[in-house]
Amino acid sequence: MPNLDGGHYFLTMLAPVRTGNMVDTVTGASRSHPHLLRQALALLPAGRQTAASPADAPSSPFARNTLNHLARFVVIDGPAYNGRESSDTLAGLVRSTDPLVAQPVDVLTTPFLLFAADVDAQQLDGPTALRRYTDTLWATMRPELDATFGHCLGFETVTDAAGFNAYVVRCQIETTMPFNDYWADGLVAPAAPLGAVGAVAAVVVAAAVYLAVTRGWPGLALAAGLVALVLYGAWRFIIGWGARPFPTAPDSDLPSVLKALFLQQAFTGFASSAQGLDDAALYAHFGSFLAATQPSAASPALIPGAVAAPQVEWHA
Repeated sequence: MPNLDGGHYFLTMLAPVRTGNMVDTVTGASRSHPHLLRQALALLPAGRQTAASPADAPSSPFARNTLNHLARFVVIDGPAYNGRESSDTLAGLVRSTDPLVAQPVDVLTTPFLLFAADVDAQQLDGPTALRRYTDTLWATMRPELDATFGHCLGFETVTDAAGFNAYVVRCQIETTMPFNDYWADGLVAPAAPLGAVGAVAAVVVAAAVYLAVTRGWPGLALAAGLVALVLYGAWRFIIGWGARPFPTAPDSDLPSVLKALFLQQAFTGFASSAQGLDDAALYAHFGSFLAATQPSAASPALIPGAVAAPQVEWHA
């Protein structure tokens, strides 16, 4: 799958962290960039993500726009160590392999800051979607970007939105397995035109066989070339078809998702309060619920960065 899939853009970037120290101009204290980066991430507001979050908890800076479905920072100090590579015990005895001697392990010359985000990209191509997102981040949360990416190599030259976009592109790696689960009724993937491809392949193979039989060695060489061309074309077709993004799921943009989550929470409360009502009272009660929640309107809706929906009154 590509970075763009299902009407969403999946950004994955690895920014190398500086390994030197930074001196505080006020106190004169010296601390490393990895330490300061972790401190900046620890102080980054996470919003009201659980029911136990304080009501006055500061909102996440990513909630200042309505593009982010998910955003995550991770500091990677080095590759995970999965233990020794296993081998055949008898073969190890023959080779005099000493299990107490450490095997080579992968290391990183510098920590990396991983930033991953899932953002809305309806009706946009990949570069346009990424540029819109980076411009939005630069306009809405530049202080937080400076506090985090400011400890990464190369960010010291970033001074505007265009520079930030170029920096993200330099650090970006392809997202090969995005998570996109907004098809409530399942996605019917478009079928590949295998019939037409098979018919073309059959004609080419038949021509190759004819040349091999009627033209001798020159024909055989030409036939082999045609078969190789068919195999290469089939491989390119399969790779190209697999790289095509899925279509956009209905109502999968963030405002629609926030509205749906709000209605889900509100309807749970309505269902509890409507128990035991007769038909007339239930009808009036539901009409009041619809008037208060306005399912076809953009608001009221769940607030970005918050898990609890705003309270509305619908009692008839």
